[in-house]
Amino acid sequence: MTVHASHPDPRARLVKLIHVAKRELHMDEPTYRAMLLASGGAESTARMAAPALERVLAHLKRSGFKVRHKSAQTAAPSRALDTRDQARKVRALWLLLHALGVVRDPSEAALAAYVKRIAGIDAMQWAGGAQLHQLIETLKAWAMRYLPAINAQLREEALLRAGQGMPDFEQSVMLRALQCKSPTFDAQWSAWSLWSLALGRDVPAQLLADMPEAAGGANG
Repeated sequence: MTVHASHPDPRARLVKLIHVAKRELHMDEPTYRAMLLASGGAESTARMAAPALERVLAHLKRSGFKVRHKSAQTAAPSRALDTRDQARKVRALWLLLHALGVVRDPSEAALAAYVKRIAGIDAMQWAGGAQLHQLIETLKAWAMRYLPAINAQLREEALLRAGQGMPDFEQSVMLRALQCKSPTFDAQWSAWSLWSLALGRDVPAQLLADMPEAAGGANG
């Protein structure tokens, strides 16, 4: 009898990549579980088949996770990401602009080029508090050139779909979005995230993790 070599379990590989992505995207447990449920239909990878795990991994890739191949893993390590709260917010705002369709390239290299142009430094790790504040406010101002108009379109679409009958959960999210009326960035960001969720669209997990003060909380 011929014994064939066993193939690696594709499901185990997917689970491992998802766990790596959770760590690299700095996702806390509630955000991680909510993301699993929204993208894969369950709050645990143990309860997902391979197709559901593929959907979760695809969402994490859209959120900024990069799968490293073995050849890349043996190369010289790149500079570690700046994990200060302000630096994480800069990165989250960059991803928001990408999600809005304003920034074409969400990569760290593209962000570094923007940081150099605005703050005059080669890496965000070298930015002081004042420079990080400048980057945050500049990115917010850039986003606010588009958010109100985009939110108006999302609001119209959501209300149209609500009239056609949406699940109760999505309607409750929509009602929260309707409360975000202030012209401030936090309210507009909250409205965008809530309208997107009500319409069943992806909101990058890193945005919810690194801009928690705005996520669904601005009611002014």
